[in-house]
Amino acid sequence: MNAHSQVNYVVVNGHLSPADKACVSLHDRGFRYGDGVFETLAVRGGVPCWFSWHMRRLEAGLAAVRIKFDVGALQADCRTLLHKNKPADGLLRIQITRGVGGRGYLPDLNAGPTVVIETMPSPPRPALPVALWQGGMIKIPPRALPMRYKLCQGMSSTLARLEAADNACFDALLVNEKGYLCETGSANLFWLKGGRLYTPPLDCGVLEGAARAAVLRLSPYPVEEVESAVKALAGAEAVFITNVVWGALAVGSLLPLGMKWDSVSAAERFCRLIADDRLDDCRRHGHEWESTGVTA
Repeated sequence: MNAHSQVNYVVVNGHLSPADKACVSLHDRGFRYGDGVFETLAVRGGVPCWFSWHMRRLEAGLAAVRIKFDVGALQADCRTLLHKNKPADGLLRIQITRGVGGRGYLPDLNAGPTVVIETMPSPPRPALPVALWQGGMIKIPPRALPMRYKLCQGMSSTLARLEAADNACFDALLVNEKGYLCETGSANLFWLKGGRLYTPPLDCGVLEGAARAAVLRLSPYPVEEVESAVKALAGAEAVFITNVVWGALAVGSLLPLGMKWDSVSAAERFCRLIADDRLDDCRRHGHEWESTGVTA
């Protein structure tokens, strides 16, 4: 829903449709098995941020799960949807599944994918600093699934965040099967210590996040990607988490371990760096998203 229209639209397989009338087959493998990948992009001033970066990750994710699709066709459909829904700010979500077909887990390799594009408002920013919970969940190892990409299956993250909520925490801190720090259920992890910024490497099973990539580019501190146990967070000057929805969020505590940090100032600095970089990207590429006169 938006201020310019009473109807919110989506694009399904290239066709613009009111969201409440759009349909995807109940036999779609995305519905049945979580068989697909997706991207969530921030939208600022009606322009999707870091669009080229997201398309590169989407293309790599599709290749990793062996879904054939030309991502070059997406920009026109995204442009049409953005001009129809007219979201000034918010989120753009692109989901591509393997489509319909196949027997059980074995897919029909000749089936065409299902593509759904939608816009949505950004969720409210949580009160800062947030608390993390370290429970019993671990991150799925990259040798089991290509976890650096946005896979449609998200049960491990769902269960991790439910466990965190059960313990009055915002999110759950996940380690990998070796006990090394990985990320949270919904965000990448950073900590500032001794004048250096640290984050787990992708080989630990970390999502290759867009905001994470921005922090690596923009950090005023030297950055190290390190395999570290949870105890490495002890004595950190600040801990924060990043994703495209919130930018950077300050972490104030890790329960039940009792670790605490004064992270708000450092996290807000990185949040501004991310926000400024997104706006700069939107300004540089805004002409690519001007209206083409396409209407529903």
